[in-house]
Amino acid sequence: MIPKDYTAQEKIVAKCLDELGFRYDTQVDIGRFSADFYIKELNTVVEADGIYGHLRKGDAKRDTVLEELGIERIVHIKARSKEEIKKELMEKMCLE
Repeated sequence: MIPKDYTAQEKIVAKCLDELGFRYDTQVDIGRFSADFYIKELNTVVEADGIYGHLRKGDAKRDTVLEELGIERIVHIKARSKEEIKKELMEKMCLE
């Protein structure tokens, strides 16, 4: 269930993950960070960054820490429309 305070993009990412058949948890604490989506079966974090993204240096440091904690894949979603988000997820999750 998606929390009410999720951004529009996070809601779309959740719908796309649902449609692609992924089971995930939301706002999962991993170390000192909180992941937007965590797919346990794939040990993958999905971040809904949006078109503006986050701070690149901050994201790079965060990703390094998550990888050191054993996360196998970190997917940053920049797209905004449902079609673009779904395509980006499929590409980055190697589903094509």
